[in-house]
Amino acid sequence: MKKIMLFILFLLLSCSSATLAAVEATGEGPSKDAAVSAALRKAVEQALGTHVTSQTLVVDSALVDDRIYSHSKGYVRRYEIIRTTNTADGFAVTISADIDTFLLHDDINSLTILRKNAVVGNPRILVVFSTRQKNLRGKAFTDDIYNGIVESLTDRQFRVVDKSAADQFANQMADSHEMDVNLNRAAAYGLSYQAEYTLYYDVSGIVRDTSEGKFVDIGIRAQLIDNTRATVITSKQVDQSAATDFKIEQALSLAGREGGKRIVGPLIDVLKRHWMDMQNNGAMYTIVIDGVDDAEQISRFTQMFARFPLANGTREVESGGGKTTFESTYRGKREQLDRDVLRAAAELGWTLKKIRAEGARSTWKRF
Repeated sequence: MKKIMLFILFLLLSCSSATLAAVEATGEGPSKDAAVSAALRKAVEQALGTHVTSQTLVVDSALVDDRIYSHSKGYVRRYEIIRTTNTADGFAVTISADIDTFLLHDDINSLTILRKNAVVGNPRILVVFSTRQKNLRGKAFTDDIYNGIVESLTDRQFRVVDKSAADQFANQMADSHEMDVNLNRAAAYGLSYQAEYTLYYDVSGIVRDTSEGKFVDIGIRAQLIDNTRATVITSKQVDQSAATDFKIEQALSLAGREGGKRIVGPLIDVLKRHWMDMQNNGAMYTIVIDGVDDAEQISRFTQMFARFPLANGTREVESGGGKTTFESTYRGKREQLDRDVLRAAAELGWTLKKIRAEGARSTWKRF
């Protein structure tokens, strides 16, 4: 496949700068509408080269055509026709357009990452705990387990959400009196802190105070939750013992911290494989749109969504009764998926609102 050298934009925008680029472009076509479409594409092409501090990357030209320029209309926030002239073959239309360079940059960046087949960094993890067995012999020692887990994660270069978020979630769980963690709730809480995974743990155990010393036996059970899909990808348990000639609290602290470190190892092995697979191949999502069941509309949405850089196959699986269900393998985060659903709808002239989300399934209403 023919390759071209693209100069990829990395925006020279400060936090207060606008993300819109004003561009003037001319397109030609056999009809006025076709000429406008050609002008929109030219405007996006120009925006791709206007605000450049360039970095040279090799990308297939056909891939850029299919995944970027096919969505030219979606990058245009506003346009105005300046003039229209007749040509020998139809029309020439010149437009003034505002191009969303932030969105354009984001898609180009996604396309570049996928082309390079790279996994960018480690995921962000929210570590939260159950309060059901927080006290053994009066000692609140879940903090020792937490510290052991976080120490082990950060030593492996994983990013961990601040502890205050974990404390807040634990308090919410205690107030709800739920016996088991609600996956959707834990996943949604993790996503609110931009965490791809939640590590949820609880502890049980016994203490023995004998003439020979103080003995502690605890069991730490941890679940690793994929927040985007609200599913448990692995569950592990470790047992840890400790003994001391001094206070029970000292034995509990030792057992908690060492147990916290030990539980991370088997979880991380699974997490790394899952994270790499998600980045390279994506995960399956279900999208239900209420208000769409026309065959032509279904086909247009399927083709439009499938062309986004992070989409890796989209198909209709069921339609009828005013609803259509789609499945898509998608490499990005849940918020990126929702963004692209709305982008596809906007390009088709639809107005959508998400009315329900559960795990990897979301339901949308067309108005």
